[in-house]
Amino acid sequence: MSADKKLIRRIADLSNIHIDDDELEGFAGDMDAIIGYMEQIKNIDTGDAKPMEHVLPVHNVFRDDIPEDSFEREKLIENAPSAEDGCFKVPAVVEQ
Repeated sequence: MSADKKLIRRIADLSNIHIDDDELEGFAGDMDAIIGYMEQIKNIDTGDAKPMEHVLPVHNVFRDDIPEDSFEREKLIENAPSAEDGCFKVPAVVEQ
């Protein structure tokens, strides 16, 4: 597969990127080089390589989720402008 001006124009249009006509030839050459590199990669023998999702090992960097005491529900409800059955009561925002 080789990239021509028509392909570059189509990619630019799909990407909503403005490219001047005098730039098309340069981008076509760049795209050809990239496609050439991909062809080289496709031809590499990877028969002995183990399949993997990541090149480097992935470690979880998040801390353990440990529940902690928070505010007392009753005190929060006391400060609410309106409450009902232990829940905040807010004005309806959706028409029925």
